[in-house]
Amino acid sequence: MKFSLRSVRNSYSPGQTPAFELTARNTSGGDCEVDLGPKHAVFTITPASGDDAYWASDDCVEGAGSLRYRVTAGSGITYTVKWDRKPSAPECGTPPAGSAKAGTYLVEAKAAGFEKVQTSFVLKND
Repeated sequence: MKFSLRSVRNSYSPGQTPAFELTARNTSGGDCEVDLGPKHAVFTITPASGDDAYWASDDCVEGAGSLRYRVTAGSGITYTVKWDRKPSAPECGTPPAGSAKAGTYLVEAKAAGFEKVQTSFVLKND
């Protein structure tokens, strides 16, 4: 199984919701199962100028933490995550007020047993 990650757009204007596509491609000869739920495939968004994650998909998981997919040999599936530009806080804590400022951000996806994948995107002023 090989992962790739892309931002749906390279840059987002203020009214646009950033969205990211994680593609899992099955490069083996047999069918595989992969779990892309928020407890298993973790997305983080970090300002390019900083080290601390601004948002993480596993900070506050509501509902099922699993999303299992069967991927047939030689094919792939794409899972889309949307971000409302708001910060998150670990263990469902109260995140800081406000939303992400204009600038360049890195989005990273990590799933247990797989190499992490990342890409960047820009939030524009107008």
